[in-house]
Amino acid sequence: MFIKPSCSLNTKLYNMQKTILIALFVAFLFKATPSLAWGAQGHKLVAQTAKAYLNKGIQDSVIKYLGNMSFESAAVWMDEVRKDPFFDYMKTWHYVDFEKDKTYVDTKTPDIVNELEKAILQLEERKKYTPDEVKMNLKLLFHLVGDLHMPLHTGYKDDKGGNTINVKFLGNNTNLHRVWDTEMIESDKNFNDKLSKMAAKVTKAQIRTIGKIDVSEWMNQSRTLLPEVYNFSNGVIDQAYVDKNIPVVETQILNAGIRLASVLNEVFGK
Repeated sequence: MFIKPSCSLNTKLYNMQKTILIALFVAFLFKATPSLAWGAQGHKLVAQTAKAYLNKGIQDSVIKYLGNMSFESAAVWMDEVRKDPFFDYMKTWHYVDFEKDKTYVDTKTPDIVNELEKAILQLEERKKYTPDEVKMNLKLLFHLVGDLHMPLHTGYKDDKGGNTINVKFLGNNTNLHRVWDTEMIESDKNFNDKLSKMAAKVTKAQIRTIGKIDVSEWMNQSRTLLPEVYNFSNGVIDQAYVDKNIPVVETQILNAGIRLASVLNEVFGK
């Protein structure tokens, strides 16, 4: 509750009080934000990587629909609206969890696989939809391609994609999901540079192979990484685990960027 200034109070002091309280409130919200796939940094890197692989003119076509929203903003939008109850219907769209010894079956319940496939289809048929609907599908595409490449978003139902697995990461208490979505990336100050160098070495033949559009196959590839994700002892994740798996995170973000670009090239190149 703000105290309204009396005639004797300085208006500038009141504005300063208001600014400080708002800043504290925003900081509280940020601290309270739940674990998300890749975190903002990872999702933005996927979007930035995709730009490098877009065919001539495709970026302009995408920008036309995004309007004043950048690629990076589109990539994080689905996480930013999670705190808005209006978007609760999207909660299950970020992931697909099923038992370790099972294979994916589309039950028609909204999940990351069928919602991503739907977004791609509607972008292909965008002339049937309004510009706002096309923009929405682009935001879904940008985000869900990133989510699908975080292994624990194709995880096991019994531990909710690693969210209930408590671990000590480099001495700090956290959970396995958060380690993979944010903390490994943030622990490596050279992560962005290493990702850029990796991207520079990808050949055109590799781009064609990686960029083949097959959402179910992308999900299965992420799923094959889970045994290594869980390969630690006594709830402790040490530097050796990080050093071994940082390249996996880099590869997944790179693949996500290439595949996002592949979808955009295919859809908007027609």
